[in-house]
Amino acid sequence: MENTSVGIDIVSIERLGRASKKELFLNRAFTGAELDYASIRRRPEKHLAGRFAAKEAFVKAVSRGILSGVSLKEIEVVNGPDGRPALRLGPQAASAACGRPVHLSISYTGEYAFAFVIIGSKA
Repeated sequence: MENTSVGIDIVSIERLGRASKKELFLNRAFTGAELDYASIRRRPEKHLAGRFAAKEAFVKAVSRGILSGVSLKEIEVVNGPDGRPALRLGPQAASAACGRPVHLSISYTGEYAFAFVIIGSKA
């Protein structure tokens, strides 16, 4: 597994719920599609926490600090046809991944959202 990198993050759902009351935070961290997705869920803060954890896990996997020039909005969590989460990367984020495949898993407990990102080797 040469050149494989991983990132993991955990986010308090309650804490993200408090942060989501601030419009500035929401607009800096999430795309419109991510906000729309969360808004129709029973617990929007849970889904936002999972997406935020995924963004942070990606940043860790590419070994860059959060202020390294990759906007959180360049790291978008989308759902595939089968419902599995995936990352859609903007130009800066894709460059950070160096063309390698990116895999994402998000899990939840009652209090926390966890995300695990694996960036594989080039084919």
